[in-house]
Amino acid sequence: MNSDDLLVSYSEKNNLTRSPDQGITIHIYRNGDAFVSVPETMKLSGQYHALLEQDKIDALWTLLIDEKLLTFNAQSLREALIKEQQLLKQSRAIVTTVSDKSVSVLEFYPNRYKPQGLAGEEENAVRRITWSGLRWDAAHHPQIEVLQLLYAVQKSLLSILNQDDLQHIDQ
Repeated sequence: MNSDDLLVSYSEKNNLTRSPDQGITIHIYRNGDAFVSVPETMKLSGQYHALLEQDKIDALWTLLIDEKLLTFNAQSLREALIKEQQLLKQSRAIVTTVSDKSVSVLEFYPNRYKPQGLAGEEENAVRRITWSGLRWDAAHHPQIEVLQLLYAVQKSLLSILNQDDLQHIDQ
């Protein structure tokens, strides 16, 4: 596949894993080709391919070009979550956290599909979002829309692993 046709790249790796190739990666292209790599340490290890239906691509695209993701600011959101946690501690509420968070990296090209997400920017404009502990944060902060949106993108991408037409690619 041509890298200029890449729409979305996603990777997820557990913080406890040191090796860079020990996480799931997903690449989706304009024509609907989806390539998934699952590390040997996981149940479905291997390289896979699926062809996404147009409605699945469109639904994912609608999530990706939401203004909240296009303008996502990880630092300000982390600061808000830390502030919220400090307030909870001060109120003597029980504060929970998780130590073995996975790191999710979402990279997408908002102007490579229709409708374009970023008016006035070039076709190769890219947005990159890195977040640690997305599942946990989304579950514990249901009021934060951008976390719910990012989690919806993650679920949509990972659902490719359950597609009937997912085919193992021989190496």
